[in-house]
Amino acid sequence: MKDLKSSLLLYAVTDRYWLNGRKLKDDVEKAILGGATMIQLREKNLSTEDFIKEALEIKEVCKKYDIPFIINDSLEVFLAVDADGIHVGQNDLSADIVRKKIGPNKILGVSAETVSEALLAEKMGADYLGVGTIFSTSTKLDAINVTKEELARISYSVNIPVVAIGGITLDNIKELKNTMISGISVVSAIFKEKDIEKATNNLLKEVNKLFFNPNDYKLFIIDYDGTLLNSLSMWEDIASRYVKSKGIEPELDLDKIVKLQTNDETALYLSKKYFNNIDSNKLILDIDSFIEKEYLKIKINKGALELLDSIKDKGKLVLFTATSKSLIEKSLKINKIDNLFKELYTSTNFNYTKTDGTGFIKLLENEKYKLEDAIVIEDSTHAICGAKNKGFKVLTIATCKNILDIDKLLINSDYMIKMEV
Repeated sequence: MKDLKSSLLLYAVTDRYWLNGRKLKDDVEKAILGGATMIQLREKNLSTEDFIKEALEIKEVCKKYDIPFIINDSLEVFLAVDADGIHVGQNDLSADIVRKKIGPNKILGVSAETVSEALLAEKMGADYLGVGTIFSTSTKLDAINVTKEELARISYSVNIPVVAIGGITLDNIKELKNTMISGISVVSAIFKEKDIEKATNNLLKEVNKLFFNPNDYKLFIIDYDGTLLNSLSMWEDIASRYVKSKGIEPELDLDKIVKLQTNDETALYLSKKYFNNIDSNKLILDIDSFIEKEYLKIKINKGALELLDSIKDKGKLVLFTATSKSLIEKSLKINKIDNLFKELYTSTNFNYTKTDGTGFIKLLENEKYKLEDAIVIEDSTHAICGAKNKGFKVLTIATCKNILDIDKLLINSDYMIKMEV
C-alpha cells in the first residue's frame, strides 16, 4: 500500500443514491481505474448486516488494486470486516476512544472545521483530517462552510495530512490552490457521473495541478533565511542574547526597540545603554562575530533538503538573499549544500531589492532566462508580492510568521508548501 499522504490525493466517498440498479462495487472499481487513491464506504441508511455485506465486497475491490479502504463512522462494521481504516466526525465517537479500539496500525481519519478541532484530533491519534465543508454540498445540508484561509491555517497547524471535503467539483478544484492540502475528498463529482472512470480521471488531472512540479521550470530563484534555513527566530531576540552573552541583563523591550534600527543605530544604542560608550564601530565587529557564531549553528531542516533534492537536477539553482554573502557562503558550506547553487546574489551587492520585484527582474536579465522558465521560492510576504507583481511564478514556503498574511499569500502565490523541520 502507498504512503498515506499520496493515498489521500483523490479520496472517493461512496453514495448509493446514484446507483440506478448498478452494483456499488462496480462503480467503486470504475473510480479506482480512473485514478481514485482511497475509498471510503459511507452508508447512513443500511442495516448493520447489509453494511457489513457491502463492506466485504468493496474491501475485495480495494484489495485487488492495493487501495486503502475506509469505513465511515461505524466502528462495528470496521471491526467486522477488518478495513484499513475508519473515518469519524465531530459528533461521532471521540477520536481517542476510536484509536484505542482500532489499534496503532489502522488509519484513523477525523473531520474538522477549525484549527482547535484539528489540533485536538491530531493529539487524539488522527492520521489525517477531512476539513470542510469547503463548498455547498447536497450530502451535508447543515454543514458549515470552511473558508480557504481557515483551510490553509489548519493545514499549516498540524503535522498530519489534510484533505478538503464538501462540494468539490471539476470546476472549483483550482480554488483550493495554496491551502497546503494533500488532496480532495469527493462524492457526487464521481458517483453521480455517467462515465465514472472518465470523471475520476479528469478530477485527478485537475487536483495534480494544485501541486508544484519542478519539471515545469529551468531557473529556481531561492531565498535563504526563512525559506531554506529556519533562522527567522534567531533574529527576533539577537540583541538581547548578545547583551546577555556579556553578563548583562537587558531591558525587557530591547529587541522591540532595535527591531527597525540599522546596524549602526543599534550599535550606538547598545554602546550608550550597556557598554559605557564604547566605540560603536568596534561594537559592530563584535556583534557581527556573535551573529556569525549563532547563525552558523543553524542546520538546514529536513524539508528544505527534500525540496532541494527534488529540484537540483531540473534546472539552475541561484540564491537571492538579504543576508551578507560571506555569512551565506559559510552556512552553505557547513550544511554541505554549497555545490547546489551556481550563483549567489545579495540585495546589498546586487543593488536591487525584492520588495517591488525589481531585484527579481534584474536577476532574470542577468541570468538570461525567460520569465516563464523561472520560479521564485520565498517565505517573505513582501518579496512574494514583489515577485508576483512582476509576473513571476511563486512557490511560497509557509512559516509561523507569513501564515498571518494568508489572505495575501492565497492571492500572490502559485504554490504553497510547509516543510518538515
